[in-house]
Amino acid sequence: MRRRVDICSLVSGAAIAALGVLLWLAAEGSIDLDFPDLVPAVLAAAGAALLTSGLRREDRD
Repeated sequence: MRRRVDICSLVSGAAIAALGVLLWLAAEGSIDLDFPDLVPAVLAAAGAALLTSGLRREDRD
């Protein structure tokens, strides 16, 4: 039996991982990331999670 992929969890995890990479690169000094630059990235990650949770359709058989 195959399990269905939870797309909401997948997108949320990828967004959190992307934020982690941004913070890691900023801490390393590879990129210059200030608070005003980080806010849109956090909002985009939250928006992606909310969008996929809203688009998720549960089968009700």
